[in-house]
Amino acid sequence: MRSRLFNIYFVSSTALIASTAWLASFVVSQKTLRNWVFAFGKSGRWGVRTILNGTVEIRGRENLPTDHPPLIAAKHQSELDILITVSEFPDMTTVAMKALEKIPFFGRVIRKLGYIIVDLALPQDRTLQVVEGARKAHTEGRPIVIYPEGTLMALGAKERYRGGIWHIYNDLGIAVTPVAMSVGTIWPRREKRKFVGQTGAYEFLPPIPPGLGKDDFMALLEKVIETNTMRLIEEHASGEVLDAARDRYARGVGNEDLPWQAEEDAQRRQATQPK
Repeated sequence: MRSRLFNIYFVSSTALIASTAWLASFVVSQKTLRNWVFAFGKSGRWGVRTILNGTVEIRGRENLPTDHPPLIAAKHQSELDILITVSEFPDMTTVAMKALEKIPFFGRVIRKLGYIIVDLALPQDRTLQVVEGARKAHTEGRPIVIYPEGTLMALGAKERYRGGIWHIYNDLGIAVTPVAMSVGTIWPRREKRKFVGQTGAYEFLPPIPPGLGKDDFMALLEKVIETNTMRLIEEHASGEVLDAARDRYARGVGNEDLPWQAEEDAQRRQATQPK
C-alpha cells in the first residue's frame, strides 16, 4: 500500500514540477531554474523518507574537493540516485542524449539547464562534444556527474565502463570522485514496487588523483566503484534480493540485455549509411 501511495505521490509531484519548470524556462534564468531541479530531488527524497519510511545515508562528503567543482563518476542503480544527485548538486551538469530534446517539456528544460547534449548520430564527434561541454561547465564552477556505464543497472549488475569520463578527467587535470551506492535496495531500477522500511547508501569514495593513463584509470575506477557498491549491497540487501545481486555480480560484465545498446547501434548504422 505504501509503495502504491508513493508512486501516486511521485508521479503527481513530478508532473507538477516538470510542467511549472517548462513554463518558468521561458522567463527565468538558468540559475533560477535550478530551484525546480532542487525541488524535484528534495520532494522525491521526502516521499521516500515519509511514505516509504526509507533511510538514505549520504556518506563520504569529506571526499569531495573544496578548491574546485567536483568531477563525479557514479554508479547508476536507481531512479532514486537521480533524486539524491540533483538535490545534492542542483547546479550540476551531466551528459544527455540529443534524442531527449524531443521529449515534450523535458527537452526544453534540459537545454535551459545547460546539460552536455551529445548527438549519437555523430559518433566521431561524441568525445569532443562531451569534453567541450565539461570544460565549459567546469569553467562556470558547476559539478559534473558522469555515469560511466551509461544506463541504470540492477543490483549487482555491471556493464562495460565507457571512456568519456577519462577524456574529461584528462582534459581538466583534476581528480575524480567515484560514487558507490545501494539505494536500489529501496527503489529497484524501473520498478513500480518499492521496498518499505529499507536503508540504502550513497557514498562518495576517496578521489582518484589526476595524471593516470586511460587503461590504468578505467581499471581502477571500475574496481573501486564495483567493489564498494557490492560492499554496500551486502550491507543493506538480504534474502532473495541479495542472492540475485550476488549472482549478477559473479557473472561479471554484460549480464543484462540493455535496450540502449540496440538503439545506439541502430543510430550508428544509420549515420554511416551513404546519403
